[in-house]
Amino acid sequence: MAIAMMEMKVGKLKLPLISKQCSWFLALSFALLSGEAKAQTSMAMTKLGQLAYPNWELNDVWGYADTLGNEYALVGARNGFDVVDVTVPANPSSKIFIGGAFSVWRDIKTWSHYAYVVHDFQFSWSTSPNEGVTIVDLDSLQSPHYKRFRPQFNIAGGQVDSLQRAHNIYIDENGVLYVFGSNIFVGGALMFDVATDPWNPIYLGVFDTYYLHDGYVRDNMLYGAAVNNGLLCVVDVTLKSSPQLLATTNTPNGTTHNTWLSDDSKTVFTTDEVPGGYIAAYDVSNLANVSEINKLRTLEGTNVIPHNVHVLNDFLVTSYYTRGCQIVDAVYPDLLVEVGFYDTSPNFAGQGFNGAWGAYPFLPSGNILATDIEEGLYILTAEYTPAARIYGLVVDSVTGNPIAGANVSLSIRPWAQVSKIDGSLKAGSAFAGNDAFLATRLGYYPRVVNVNFNTGNYDTVRIAMVPVTFGVDENPLSKVTVFPNPSNSYFNVSFPEMMVGKEVSIGIYNTQGQLISLNILTAAQNLTVDHNLKPGLYFLETTYQGLTTRIKLLVE
Repeated sequence: MAIAMMEMKVGKLKLPLISKQCSWFLALSFALLSGEAKAQTSMAMTKLGQLAYPNWELNDVWGYADTLGNEYALVGARNGFDVVDVTVPANPSSKIFIGGAFSVWRDIKTWSHYAYVVHDFQFSWSTSPNEGVTIVDLDSLQSPHYKRFRPQFNIAGGQVDSLQRAHNIYIDENGVLYVFGSNIFVGGALMFDVATDPWNPIYLGVFDTYYLHDGYVRDNMLYGAAVNNGLLCVVDVTLKSSPQLLATTNTPNGTTHNTWLSDDSKTVFTTDEVPGGYIAAYDVSNLANVSEINKLRTLEGTNVIPHNVHVLNDFLVTSYYTRGCQIVDAVYPDLLVEVGFYDTSPNFAGQGFNGAWGAYPFLPSGNILATDIEEGLYILTAEYTPAARIYGLVVDSVTGNPIAGANVSLSIRPWAQVSKIDGSLKAGSAFAGNDAFLATRLGYYPRVVNVNFNTGNYDTVRIAMVPVTFGVDENPLSKVTVFPNPSNSYFNVSFPEMMVGKEVSIGIYNTQGQLISLNILTAAQNLTVDHNLKPGLYFLETTYQGLTTRIKLLVE
């Protein structure tokens, strides 16, 4: 959509119809709408270093810091486990590599100075045995010290089977290791004590109602991702020998991939690993009524796939396949707002299982470790800038009753919603600055309301719409005149005396109803508008105190 730059003259004063600040937002908005945003490599994130793995593709990543302040990336590769020194991000270097079964999947977690590593199904041609859980002493990086932990279990039919593989693991604050998606039983959550003796885990019990793809545990509450059932499961694991399933709820796309709990323990965030899948937020403060409160996906229409979400303070850090690493402001989980990303995957876009597999945001330095399947290990930094949010309420200006079904859009930012049954709507932005709500509804005059997005704020805006049956004959806008009309390179707008000094909005629309330009200003007796509009028919729409009028404008 072409934007016609105009100037309004009030005496010697020139007012730009679209400010420089707004035009930056417009450029970003048009890129998003046209699908060109993929060309952007980052927003509020910077690459500090990278380590390529030209011979092997990567999977998950975790982090570790020793007592001397050195930082390490614990990297899963298809052919083993790598420990990389990232203390100097611009110069990452591998310290030890432990080869193993060839597998697409590896997951890593730590307790004390030990790393615990699992893999899932290995390639059929692999000659390496299944590893169970690999335990690595990270205090022995000069001379690798590790073991394969393969405990045995009595299974159906009186048979005995050993732990050979698992999809994911988690270790809670009490030093309990949870092994998810293993070959034992239905693949629920095997639980082991690693706090007592990290080198020799002690079996405690199992939750086996569902196969769990992944999970998160805090305060003896397990939040499991039952991927095959599309469920978020909440399980009380206080008594490890007898865990209790307390609640389940469906996630948006029915393929619950991973879970992570907010710092205040009130919200669980999930991902669905499918094209166009969502990051979703669930209120778990009342387990009798676990409910979805918001969901978000990036690059609408591209079908990019989310993978693993993590919580860092009030932000979500998510590995997002071809999108790379993404940052979301989740301080208000009812309105998630993307505030940053780094595209680690320059050769892939849209749906597909390429790009960023893992993201680890918990290093003491604040640096983020991201593993890209094809591109290797990235060391990133993020600004973590809070989003700006607005809660809107659309009401009838005469009765004060909420208006449902109003179509509301923003003039600059690529956002649109229909007001809910209570008249509410919510808009979030990564960027501060001015904008305007444009509201339309059958039976009401169109309404333009100027708004200002403030970083870190959740402001409230009332959008009062005037019924078409109310006071139309007394509308002072009926006395607004435009001349000359037809216009060549300028036209004048004359306002009645009662409107002088009051706030009005002036919008220019083409015959397809597309907004060409918008300005909200204080009316003067006469305004002169210079323009470079192409010849054709336009509509000059003026709004004052909830009332709107349209005047045809012919440009020669």
